[in-house]
Amino acid sequence: MKLKLTFFVFLIAFGIKIVGAQTESDGFLKLNQKEYPEAKQIFSALLKTNPENAAALYGLGEYYYFTGKNDSAKICYQKGIDANSSYAGNHAGLGKISLISDPAEAEVHFKDAVKKSKKESSAIVSIAKAYYSQTPKKLDDAKRYVDLALGVDSKNASAYYLKGLIELDKNDHSAASIQFEQAIYFDPNMYETYFQVAKIMVMVRNFPQAVEYINKVIALNPNYWPAYKRLGELYYDNQKYTEAVSSFATYFKNVPSDKDVTHYAYSLFFNKQYQQARELIDKLVQQNPNDYILLRLLGYISYESKDLVNGKKFMDKFFTLIPADKILTDDYSYYGKMLSASGNDSLAIENYQLALKKDSSQYQNLDEIARSYNKLKKYDDGLQFSSKYFKKKPNLSPADYFLLGKAYYSTANSLEMKTDSLQQVIDPIKLNSDSLKKLRYYNISDSLFSKVEIFSPNSYLGTFWRARVNSAIDKETTLGLAKPFYEKALETLILDPVKYKKEISEVYAYLGFYYYVKEDKTTSVDYWKKLLEIDPENLKAQEAIKSLEIKN
Repeated sequence: MKLKLTFFVFLIAFGIKIVGAQTESDGFLKLNQKEYPEAKQIFSALLKTNPENAAALYGLGEYYYFTGKNDSAKICYQKGIDANSSYAGNHAGLGKISLISDPAEAEVHFKDAVKKSKKESSAIVSIAKAYYSQTPKKLDDAKRYVDLALGVDSKNASAYYLKGLIELDKNDHSAASIQFEQAIYFDPNMYETYFQVAKIMVMVRNFPQAVEYINKVIALNPNYWPAYKRLGELYYDNQKYTEAVSSFATYFKNVPSDKDVTHYAYSLFFNKQYQQARELIDKLVQQNPNDYILLRLLGYISYESKDLVNGKKFMDKFFTLIPADKILTDDYSYYGKMLSASGNDSLAIENYQLALKKDSSQYQNLDEIARSYNKLKKYDDGLQFSSKYFKKKPNLSPADYFLLGKAYYSTANSLEMKTDSLQQVIDPIKLNSDSLKKLRYYNISDSLFSKVEIFSPNSYLGTFWRARVNSAIDKETTLGLAKPFYEKALETLILDPVKYKKEISEVYAYLGFYYYVKEDKTTSVDYWKKLLEIDPENLKAQEAIKSLEIKN
């Protein structure tokens, strides 16, 4: 006796559960929560105490049934009937075993179960679940037994839950919601019901309400870890990556055996926590080096963390493993960016075009193609894609107008004009095709920079670049097209001469030359001297002043 007491104290001291103290209800709760090993442990312990316990035999049979061991389940159900034929659950269990091979025999067992379910309807609900779980689902049979269950016990939360699932399969979200709310009312601790309501909220695009339902589960039981994973998935699907990372971190900290970490890793990636994502994926890749989903993410992470050598290696292997119909638009886009960063822009362009072919709405790839063409010094090709990008992009900003203006300006500069001055090229007969194109590109550029002036009136950029464009058109400064723009830009630039030293120098140099062309040597010298004041080492200004003073 003393030895037994000592052992009992030992168990308590070390926090070990005394399974024998648990009941059949505890076991069924574990089954409902899909904690099958724990459920088996409870029912097995109860049967050691009483081998004739029909409820425990049914529970153990359910464990075997849910884990796909039908022969063992059938033995347990039959023992339960032999021990107590009035216990309805075991009759329902035998019916479930027969359902696939002999539906008529199954119905005989089910009728016995219904007859023996006088005040308790859980056995009838299990029959309904069996019909619902078939492939294809037999919704009418499932609903028939659910209604029978509710006729026996109108407060059976599991019946309302299953009825909600049936309505959900019929795409009646409103009816499903009503049934789920009934289930929650009669059993607030049926956590899966909250998940189903959250699912409906997602379907009707009510994200805040979906989050609220998952949080209700966490409020009821902060240690119910599946809720944190559901919450993480919900945040992930709605691109709330910081919140997703937090939820996933809590879940995987407490359920380290779950290897389904893909969305957790992607959340870390999209939250720009590249190192953490890399560490998570590296462990999994070691176990499965040919998992193309993991390789994809490693490639993405490598690009973002500037590890281009490894990134290309991962993506090269990824493309040898992934089925063609599983390739994503981003796979081509990321590979293109990686190739471009590695100096292979021709192949990068091919991948960007594959991305566009797969999803033409991904307009960002147009900009990437333009960048690659520019790096290849194919400026005219680049400009065509910059223009397409501009037309596709929604909610254009002043920066977009500015960048496209620069693209037209730079491309125009790359073209060769065969004449020497604007006065000579006014007559189109004298222009070759490149000269016409050059002039047209400058005019488009000027128009785009004028938009920058309108949308950003407090910025010097639009005006300053209009000055550059007009200076390029009137490159001999005979018409002074750039003068009003340079002068207007100077009003803003001069407020911070240190910051804008380079731009102010350009303005003074232009005005110095403009007045030289106009033979106003005094004003010309004044501007060259102003240039020397902010840039004393400027050789161009020194030579101009020296030349003008000699001529005087």
